[in-house]
Amino acid sequence: AFDAPNRDVCTIKRESTNTPLQALVLLNDPQFVEAARVMAERLQKEGGETLEERVRYGFRLATGRMPGKKEVDILAEMQQKALERFQQKPAEAREFLQVGTYPLDPRLDKIETAAWAMVTSTLLNHDESYMKR
Repeated sequence: AFDAPNRDVCTIKRESTNTPLQALVLLNDPQFVEAARVMAERLQKEGGETLEERVRYGFRLATGRMPGKKEVDILAEMQQKALERFQQKPAEAREFLQVGTYPLDPRLDKIETAAWAMVTSTLLNHDESYMKR
């Protein structure tokens, strides 16, 4: 949707940009918030048992490559901080998880799902996730 050429003109190569508006859409648009929530559920079901395994799995799903140690550490720390925040304010977690129409998996812990959704939202907003190079 950003910098798309008009449909009445032939374009060989589409211009690529990285704008603040793009970041706002990727972080706040209901479709992207819902996608992050669904991806968070997937990480909990398929990503392994440990925090690091799930971070690696999610990173690979989003970017197509395995993360480095520093990337894993940053995302794991983000998940832990989000988990603490949502444990202290469960109403925020419930409100966050209500975005979208895809049904929540009732077998998964809502607080943990919300924390993972914060991580997956970041992954979906990662430059390597939406920019073709």
